[in-house]
Amino acid sequence: MSEKKLENTLSHSQDFEGVEEGIVTEGILDLADSLTDAGKYCYAGLCAVTLHKLNNNDWDKPFCDKCIKCIVKHLQLPKQVMPIMELLVTGEMENSLESFLDVLKSETVLENNLNILLQDLIAIAVQEGEYDARWRVLIRHLAELFGAPFEEMELYEITVVHCLTNDEHVPTEEEKKKSRNRERLVKAKRYALIGLATLGGGALIGVTGGLAAPAISTGLVSLMGGSAVLASLGYGAGAAMVGTLFGAAGAGLAGYKMNKRVGEIEEFGFGQLQTQGIGNDNIASVTTPQLDITIALSGWIKDESEEDFTRPWKCLFASREQYYLRYESEYLLELGKAIEYIASIAISMATQEALKYTILSGIVSAIAWPAGLLGFASVIDNPWGVCCRRSAQVGKHLADVLLNREHGRRPVTLIGYSLGARVIYYCLREMSERENCHGLILDAYLIGAPCTGRKKRWDQISKVVAGKIVNAYCKTDWLLRFLYRTLSMHTVAGLQPIESSNPNLINIDLSHLVTGHGEYPDKMNLVLKELGIRIIESESQGTLPTVQSDNTLTVPPDKPNINKSHSDSVLLQKEN
Repeated sequence: MSEKKLENTLSHSQDFEGVEEGIVTEGILDLADSLTDAGKYCYAGLCAVTLHKLNNNDWDKPFCDKCIKCIVKHLQLPKQVMPIMELLVTGEMENSLESFLDVLKSETVLENNLNILLQDLIAIAVQEGEYDARWRVLIRHLAELFGAPFEEMELYEITVVHCLTNDEHVPTEEEKKKSRNRERLVKAKRYALIGLATLGGGALIGVTGGLAAPAISTGLVSLMGGSAVLASLGYGAGAAMVGTLFGAAGAGLAGYKMNKRVGEIEEFGFGQLQTQGIGNDNIASVTTPQLDITIALSGWIKDESEEDFTRPWKCLFASREQYYLRYESEYLLELGKAIEYIASIAISMATQEALKYTILSGIVSAIAWPAGLLGFASVIDNPWGVCCRRSAQVGKHLADVLLNREHGRRPVTLIGYSLGARVIYYCLREMSERENCHGLILDAYLIGAPCTGRKKRWDQISKVVAGKIVNAYCKTDWLLRFLYRTLSMHTVAGLQPIESSNPNLINIDLSHLVTGHGEYPDKMNLVLKELGIRIIESESQGTLPTVQSDNTLTVPPDKPNINKSHSDSVLLQKEN
């Protein structure tokens, strides 16, 4: 659908006024009653086999047991089925996904459309006031298996949010009659809008920032069939359940404040990302809580304004509720100025090319560095060392905030570059040493991470992440190499792939996109796209408004003494 047609369609949104007045329960699909015995068995079996594929480890076993029990109970399957499901979950009994899918597709009530199972599972997942990240990974995987667009899965989640956050009442006969009359009048347009939202990449909800979601999601229940447990959420969800799921304070992470100084940390707080598109199709930030959130972490800043913390993330659209972490701005600003200063000392392209050749050849010992560059080492070594130390403490405090469920009991995606990635590393590391650390982190993306690359440490932190943990590195990142110049580069994650026994750890080489550490903020849209993270596409499709980047670095030829980098000692002392 063209942008003009979309605009015209949205201009008639008043036709949907009142559609959200209660969920019409007539026609809602109760899968426990509607599916055949074979269909219910295959529904549970499909989930059991998928759980084994995704969570075949010791630490997720309690979750898998609880998850399959909830599904079996929901489908009202006989108790004799449970031992079989347990064997499927553990892998002691094998069964192909295709056989389960074939039976489900033949179910008359599903009409060869398995997507309704996704909505059903989301409703089951949140009925106890918690949306475990492993539940979302399971549902996301099944959505891919069914060929359902990710935006459609999000739409089902929004439906559940609407049920939970609106004070629904059982409609009277008069209200039902009015709703049915209205349904006939706007049915065609609602079909068009739902098709746009699901097949068109979620454009409708994107343009309205989720504000149109109640009208659309209510339509989804009545048009596509819904879950009986979904309907019950709307009528029976209490304030305690909603408070547990979304956070009792009601303000989300944006309302969190560090009441007293923690260690050396002087500044720590969250702000909500105001996601905006390009041109007329502005996407407003979502004002209602969502079932998942994203936290973005910058690596340094060039001024102390909020804009500098958010600028790299203008294109980010990983979730419909997104935050950024503002931390230690005084020290990150000092580091940003140091990076700019180092970049400003360039005097000749010939020296630049020599530096690139040295790095690409793998000669990274101190003696290989141009002496002129080493003369300016203290300019960046000191602020870098301070920021490395403080970012580790910020990461540990972030772990405290998340484990205390300040955001509620919803899955969290973490994305950070440079020192922001270091914060994430220490957050995951701290969480891995605590109880009840699983099922909280959905995905983690560490971009140009200045932290250890040791297999043992990454095996440890990857256990905390339910979905993907991504190490995005750049082999030609001369600045990161320089900062850790007296260490073996095999100990720095942001410079090479990480070995791990966890299949969820993914290494992505960004060397073709960035040539140095300083390019990450300005090329963040390209980086995020390469990592498979949803972004708001801009008309330019290039980089963000750029400043001078570090790939223009040249160095003078003088030869001062070689000093050990402050960050070398930080890495050695803290990460062994």
